Amino acid sequence: MTSARVAFGFAVVLTNEAEHARITVADYPGQRDLVVVAWQDIPGVTPASGAMIYAADRGSRPTRYFAVGGAGRFALIEHGHGRWSRGTAASFDVVSDDPQHPLAMATDPSQHVDVPALLAQYGAFENIAAADEPRAVIDAAIAAKVAQANQACGSRLTAKLSWQTFATPASVRLAKQAVSILQAIEAACGDKDYAAAVRKVSELRVDYQADAGALRLERTGATLTVRLSDTSFNPRETAQHWLTDHL
Repeated sequence: MTSARVAFGFAVVLTNEAEHARITVADYPGQRDLVVVAWQDIPGVTPASGAMIYAADRGSRPTRYFAVGGAGRFALIEHGHGRWSRGTAASFDVVSDDPQHPLAMATDPSQHVDVPALLAQYGAFENIAAADEPRAVIDAAIAAKVAQANQACGSRLTAKLSWQTFATPASVRLAKQAVSILQAIEAACGDKDYAAAVRKVSELRVDYQADAGALRLERTGATLTVRLSDTSFNPRETAQHWLTDHL
């Protein structure tokens, strides 16, 4: 077995034939030790398919990969000579719930990795707008999600985007990730332990700052403020994890 390498860097398809499971892993362009991970039909993992950004823990042996933001559906453990060694085989364990019983997956050298398509899958999963998606459509998607969250939570939440901070075409695409934050709020209020606290949040403010790093969340009274950036990966899962820790 060998790992596939393309112009974007490392990229590989992992499979488990018995479970018909598939994971595709590829370097995230321009970011050291970050990979985009897409999954399909992993036992015990919901939803059945999706894509998130993972970070490598280089201090661990074997190397472990965890979702950025700390709320991934599973962790990856890499065995072999290391993915940075050309021409070497690697196998991975997938740990979703029971570390004592991981799912073993092997690299499949016959599979081609379409890295742009993989990045597009992540964008769709995490509500990044299409390149040609106008602001009016983004606003409409956010408004629809606000209404849905209010109905589910019994709340009167409003969402305000600081559109002046989304000053570039790339940042405008990220503005739609306000939908991801609203999905996190809706998920949190679906848990009886957090429902009352979620209903106390009446305003969501979202802005953007280039190179601001990880997703930033702050609650002041009834206002939840969220700052997106080029590297605020996995905003829905990160926000949900933060809400359950801070509400």
